[in-house]
Formats: sequence, structure tokens, C-alpha cells
Amino acid sequence: MGRQCLRSRLLLIAGGILAALACSMAAGFAEDPHQSLPPKQWDKKTLSRFPEDPLGRLKGPRPSLRGSKPVSTGGTSGGVAAPDGKFAWSKIISAETVANEIKSSPLELADAVKNAGVFKAGGNRQVRRQFSVLAVMFGIAAEYDQSIRWQQIAPGARTAFARAASNAKAADDNTYNETKSRLRDLEELVRGGTVEFALPAAGDVKWSQVAERRLLMSRLELAFDKRLRPATSNAQQFGKGRDQVVYEAEIIAALAEVIGREGYEFSDDAEYVKLAKGLKQHALEVAAAAKENNFAEVQRTTGELGKSCSNCHGSYKQ
Repeated sequence: MGRQCLRSRLLLIAGGILAALACSMAAGFAEDPHQSLPPKQWDKKTLSRFPEDPLGRLKGPRPSLRGSKPVSTGGTSGGVAAPDGKFAWSKIISAETVANEIKSSPLELADAVKNAGVFKAGGNRQVRRQFSVLAVMFGIAAEYDQSIRWQQIAPGARTAFARAASNAKAADDNTYNETKSRLRDLEELVRGGTVEFALPAAGDVKWSQVAERRLLMSRLELAFDKRLRPATSNAQQFGKGRDQVVYEAEIIAALAEVIGREGYEFSDDAEYVKLAKGLKQHALEVAAAAKENNFAEVQRTTGELGKSCSNCHGSYKQ
């Protein structure tokens, strides 16, 4: 009798444990579709071992596996990010334009880094502008919503060129050597080689730390005043430089998106944000009209783009 009683008690305890586990597993698995659910009812052989409903003998709260799943905190700063942390840059600037802006930089920098004397005599200012734009282009590549060249190394490259641009404020031997090192990295990438950049710390991108607004504004002015406006002055010029019109309009649109991001000067000013959005929109309209080879529309939208530039400069100095 003693052994039989002990055996019955052990079976009841085991049944309670199994029931508790069943409740816990059901709660946890309901949130995890990759695991199997426990049976809705036990088979006859198992039930025959338990004369009572084990659940009826449980007391207190049931254990739960909920809350054990990691929480994703992905995303980007500014704009609307996709769930994977990407941003719809492809609607603003093509992957080809991003890559070409990066590839053209060594040529743009050639005179500024010819030697240490040239760099110290003012070439560092050109380096700062060019490296800032490079940092932004790599930043865009890092967030790009489609396949794009250099996307894997883009986060590290963004940080490396942003740091070099900032350091170039001091035109000395150390910053000259750093500039030459970054330029060699860039030339290696353009040749199709591999460069390893240190990965930045995890977290959302602070675009205002990637590039100074006034340095990006210099690239905007170059795009509009020196390239876009002359290329759209008449039908003949437009016919020769239609691809350049698309290219520069996309650069303007992308930089307008960036300088409107949170953290930049005036980004908390509703009027400034409105102007930045208008600048981006008019630049996109110029690019679209150029792609359609519609010269009349190109001239009209370029005029609207010029007004946006003037309004921004008139109210918000660099």
C-alpha cells in the first residue's frame, strides 16, 4: 500500500509539471512560429496514468516564456526608413549617380593634394568640401534600398571620410598625411580593389556629424550655378549635356534631403524645412523632365529650382 501510494503521488506531481510546461510552451510558442506547438490533448496511454485533471491541482500564476525575444531598434535618422533600416534613396538619386560622384573625387582632389605646401596654402578647404560630399555619398550607399556599389564597406567609409574632412580644418603635416591615406583608399576602391574600414559604433546615423551644412551647400552651388544652369540655358546646350542635367539635379535633390535632416542648423525651423523640401522636389522635377527630353519643362523647373535656392540663401546664410 505504501509503495502504491507513493507511486500515485509521484505520478500526480509529474502530471502537474507536464501541464505547467504545456501552458508555458503554448504561451511562448504562440509568439514563435518556428517552434512546434504542444499537443491539444494527451493520448490515452498518457491520460491513463493521471486519474485527475493535473491542471486542476496547479496553484498560483503559470510560468511564461514571453518577453525573451530580442527587440530590434533598427532605423535611420530622418525620413521614413524601411523595416530593414534602409531609406528610399532610389527615388531621389540613382545608384549610378552615387557611384559616379564617388569615382570622380580623386580627379577633383588632385590639385589640392599635389604636395604639402599646396594643401597647407588652402588645398585643405577643397579637401574638406570633397571629403564631406564623399562621406554623404557613402552614407547614402549605406542606407540605399537597392543593390549599390560599395554598400558593404559604406558605413566604415562614411565615418573615415567624415573624420578626415573634419580633421582637415587644421592644415598641417598630420592632416595632409591622413588626406593622402584616404585618397589612396579611394583610388583603390575606384580601381576595383578592396579596402577595409573600421566599422562605426552601432546606432542611428547623425547626419549633422557626417558633414557640415555649409560644405554641402558649396556642392549645391556648384551643381546649380556652374553646371545645371549653363546646361539648360538653351536647347543646344541641353542637347549636349542632358545626362549632366539629370546627374546634377539628383545630387541637388539628395543633398537637399540630407541638410533637412534632424540635427542640422535650422532643422527645427518649419520654414527652413519647407524650403529644403521644395529644393528637393524642384530638383527631382528637373531630373524627370530631362529624362523625358522635355526641354521646355526642364527650363521651367530649373527656374523654380533657382527660386528655391535664392529663397534659402536669402533667409538662411551659410
